[in-house]
Amino acid sequence: MKMKFNWDTGIVLSLVFFIVFIIYIAFFFPHIESQLVSDKYYEEEMKYQEIINEKKNASKLPIKIKIFILYSGIKIIFPPVNNNIHGFFTLFRSSSKDLDFTQSFNFLKDSKKILLIPKFFLKKGYYKLIIRWKTDKKFFFEKDIFWNEHNK
Repeated sequence: MKMKFNWDTGIVLSLVFFIVFIIYIAFFFPHIESQLVSDKYYEEEMKYQEIINEKKNASKLPIKIKIFILYSGIKIIFPPVNNNIHGFFTLFRSSSKDLDFTQSFNFLKDSKKILLIPKFFLKKGYYKLIIRWKTDKKFFFEKDIFWNEHNK
């Protein structure tokens, strides 16, 4: 028996294969688990204007904050100011809430304004580093970082 292949047959076969492909993706493709960025999304959205003002303050600094990725960890050098600095930093990992890390810091007026995040707290992958600190004004800084155990 010889089957005739024409435009009608080609269109029907294409539609059948497309429908089977969509069903396969919808039901059998491995699902990737995702997590919300924040459980308190609405409250954080209401405070966003404050963050915008803090970012403007940080951009007006004559000497910017510096981030160095070293073998021993992440080194953060704050601009030299003649006031005490206190605040906190967060290493946010969007792929896993368990890898997020937050810690506060406090620098005295006469001390060096250097912060080191040891590699012990870091796993290979992308992080968002968020730093909020206060001297006479409030400041906000964020940067995307890729940590690799073999950084030098």
